[in-house]
Amino acid sequence: MSPTEPAPTVVLCAYTERRWDDLVAGLSSLRAQTVRPGEIILVVDHNPELERRAAAEFPDVLVVPNAGRRGLSGARNTAIELAKGEVVAFLDDDAVPEPDWLEQLLAGYRDPRVLAVGGSARPVWPDGERSPLLPAGGDGTGELDWVVGCTYTGQPTSETPVRNLMGCNMSFRREAFQLAGLFTEDLGRVGRTPLGCEETELCIRLHQASPGSVVLFRPEAVVRHRVTPDRLTWGYLRRRGWGEGVSKALVSRSVGADAALATERDYLSRVIPAALLRELGRLLRGRGSGALGVLALCLVVGSTAAGYARGKLSRRRLKLGAPPKLVHGPIHVATVDINRMPAQLPVPARAVGHYRAAQVLVRDGDRTLDVVLLPVRRGVVRLDLLGFGTPAAPAPKPDFERPLISVVIPTAHRKQQAVASVRAALAAGYPRLEILVVDNLPDGEPWLREEVEALGARYLVEPRKGVSVARNTGARESKGEFIAFVDENIRVEPGWFDAVAEEFVADPQVGCVTSMVLPASLETDAEVLFERLKGYSQHVRRQRLDRETVREDPLYPLSLARYGPGSCTTWRRSTFESLGGYDPLLGAGTPAMAGEDLDLFVRLARADGTVVYTPHAVARHTHRADWLELREQMRGYGVGLTAMLLLSVLRRPIGVFSILRRIPRGAARLAARTPELPLSDRAARSRLRQLRRDERSGMLSGPVALAKAWRRYRFGARSGHR
Repeated sequence: MSPTEPAPTVVLCAYTERRWDDLVAGLSSLRAQTVRPGEIILVVDHNPELERRAAAEFPDVLVVPNAGRRGLSGARNTAIELAKGEVVAFLDDDAVPEPDWLEQLLAGYRDPRVLAVGGSARPVWPDGERSPLLPAGGDGTGELDWVVGCTYTGQPTSETPVRNLMGCNMSFRREAFQLAGLFTEDLGRVGRTPLGCEETELCIRLHQASPGSVVLFRPEAVVRHRVTPDRLTWGYLRRRGWGEGVSKALVSRSVGADAALATERDYLSRVIPAALLRELGRLLRGRGSGALGVLALCLVVGSTAAGYARGKLSRRRLKLGAPPKLVHGPIHVATVDINRMPAQLPVPARAVGHYRAAQVLVRDGDRTLDVVLLPVRRGVVRLDLLGFGTPAAPAPKPDFERPLISVVIPTAHRKQQAVASVRAALAAGYPRLEILVVDNLPDGEPWLREEVEALGARYLVEPRKGVSVARNTGARESKGEFIAFVDENIRVEPGWFDAVAEEFVADPQVGCVTSMVLPASLETDAEVLFERLKGYSQHVRRQRLDRETVREDPLYPLSLARYGPGSCTTWRRSTFESLGGYDPLLGAGTPAMAGEDLDLFVRLARADGTVVYTPHAVARHTHRADWLELREQMRGYGVGLTAMLLLSVLRRPIGVFSILRRIPRGAARLAARTPELPLSDRAARSRLRQLRRDERSGMLSGPVALAKAWRRYRFGARSGHR
C-alpha cells in the first residue's frame, strides 16, 4: 500500500458479553500491530448493554450499533458504510491476530488486480489439545477444522489466488464493495445459529463483477481463533454441517452451482476420501481415535448433504447485497480541515425534518484525505474518532511557474448559476486565469453580459444549440495553454486550479486532468438518489490512467467516466485540438442530450492518451433538486450513452466487437450500483424503479436521437449557421 493512502480500517463485530475477554485480547493485539490500523470499528449487534460497556471501555474505538438486519452480515455492512480506509479488514470477536497480521494482509495488495486478501486461522483449543472429534493429519491440521472456523486440510499452504476467503480473517479494497455490493444479509451467522457462506457469496459476486480481479490467500497472515467447548459436541457438528449445506444451496441458486460448488467438489472428491482412509487405518490398528474420526467425517458430510438437499427444495431466494447505501433522507454536506478540526461538528437544524447523516470532506490544507459518511446524533457529528491524529508539518507547496488557464463556462437555462461559477473560479486563488462565459441561449437581456464583464470575464454568444458547440467556441476564442471546462452548475473550490496545473507541469504526457466532484447539497430525495445512482468521482487516491495502467479493466476505455465528469475537466490545448474537440452531435442542448464527455474520453484512450485524476482539486455540483427534472436527466443519460456508442461504431466499425464484449460486464456493474433502500419505504423504491425505467427508455431512443442531431447539424450547416 502506498504511504499516501489512508491507513486500513479494521472491523470487529460482537453480539454477546460472553466473549468480552476475547474482544479485549483482540483489541490489544490490534493496538500492537507492526502496521497500525487507521481506525478500528466495533459494531455491536443489537445488544445495547454491550454497546454502552464497549463505548466506555474503548475510547479509541468507534463503537456503533448494527444499523442493518440482525446478524453478522448486517453488522459488517454497517461498518463498511462508516469505514474510511482504502482497505477494510474483518476480524472475529473471538480471534486474536498475530503482531504482523495486518502487515501481511496489506502486502497482498501490491498487485493492483488484487481486490481481497485473507489469511489463515489456527485453533486455540479449550484444554490446549485438539479434540478427538476433529480428526487431523500429521501436520496438525484437520479436514473438518472449517466447522470451528479455522484453516482446514485442503486449503493452500502458500500464497495463491482462491475463490473465497474465511470470514474470521479477510480484507477487501473499498472498491470491491462498489463493484460487487455488500454482504448478503440473508446469509451469515445470527447469534449462535451456525449459518454462513456470506463471504463465499460475496467473493463469487466479486469475481463475476470484475473477472480480472484476484482474491488472494496469504497463510502468513495468521489469527488465533478460540474454539469454545460447545462447538466440540456431536450436536454442533450436525447443526454446523446442516447450516453449511442450506447456505451453499442458497448461494448456488443465486450465483450458479458451478461457481458455488467448485471448491467443494474438489474437497469431497480428494480431501474427504483421503481422510476416511487414514481414519479407517487408525481404526484397524486399534486406535480409538480412528472410530471417532470416521463417525465425525460421516456425520458432517452427511449433514451438509442433507442441508444442501433441503436448501435446494426451498423456495427462498437471496436478496443480494447492494452497494454501500447513501442514507435516504436529507444529508448535511460539510468540509473539515484536520489542522483545525473540532471534536464535534454541529449540524444546523432544518425547518422540516432533520439530518440523519453528514457527508464530510476531510482535508489537510490543500490536500484531500477522505470523504466519509457519518451519522448525525443529537445534532452533532463526532469527528474525534476519525483517526487522522495530529497533522504533520505542512508540506511545502510545489514551486512552479503557473501557466495561463482558460476557463470556459457554457450557460443556457441557469445563468445565475453561471455567474456563481465565475465568482467561485475567481475566488479559487489562482493568479493566471482567463474566464470565458459562452451564452448558448441568448435572450436579448443585457444583464448577463454586464455581470460577467463586471467580474473581469469575457462574454461570448453562441446561438447554435448544444453544450459541445458552446465549449468548442469558448476553446477556440481562449488563449491559455490549458482549457478548463466548467459547467454553469459547478463551483470549483480554493486550490482547484493549482492542483490541476501541478499535474500538467509535472508530466508533459498528461492530456487531461479530472477532479473530485462532490454534491453542493443533498437536501431533497432527488439530490440523494442522483448522488447514489450517478454521483461523480469520490476516489481519494490520485490515479494516472492510460492504456498500460488500466489494461486489466474490462470496461476500458468506457471506465474513464468514473474519474470525473466532462463538465469539470481541464485539457491540454494541443491534446484537445488534436482530438477535434467535443462532438457537436452529442451533449445537452442536442437531441442526443448527453454522452459528449465520455465520447471525448474514448477518443483520447484510442489515441493512447493519458488522464490524471486528482482528488486534491475539489468542485461542487448542484444536483437536480426537482423529481421531474431528475427523471428527464436520467432519460438523457440513457439517450446519450447509446448515441455515443453508435457514433463511436460509425467512426470505427471494428469497434462494435469491443462494445459487444463489454456489454455483460457493464450490465453487471450497472446492477451493482443499484442503491439499497429500506423495504418499508415503498415510495423510495418506486421512485428508484422509475429512474431505472427512464434510463432504459432513453437508451432505446439513442439511435433515433443521434439521427435527429445529425439532420439538425447538417441543416444548420447548409443554412450558414454552422
